[in-house]
Amino acid sequence: MLAHEGAGDSAYAWATAAARVYDNLHAYLDPLLGVAGVQALLVRSARMARGEFAWLEVAALGDSTKLCECLQAQDLAVASGSAVALFDNFFALITAFIGERLTSQVLRSAWPTFDEKESGETKS
Repeated sequence: MLAHEGAGDSAYAWATAAARVYDNLHAYLDPLLGVAGVQALLVRSARMARGEFAWLEVAALGDSTKLCECLQAQDLAVASGSAVALFDNFFALITAFIGERLTSQVLRSAWPTFDEKESGETKS
């Protein structure tokens, strides 16, 4: 999803892509889980990655703008690694919570032009 949203060769590109993924997740999952439910999963996802990216928890407590700002402040390797860790954890949690079929339906709704088969993966 991050690559589909334009993650590239700068921390800025990863940050803006992560912000778009964050906003899309909220837009499509808020009706299903509620704003607090999506936010709780994002915070939990960040906590799961805090061993390597401790600052990420603070970013996930905010909104997409806060996440974007925090990622932009990192170097490219940290920005990309932490964004991937955050959303990999999120997709693992949401799949465990609502199931693979419903998760796939939500992702197809949020990213209708994204072809999982072309990317070779279903995660971020």
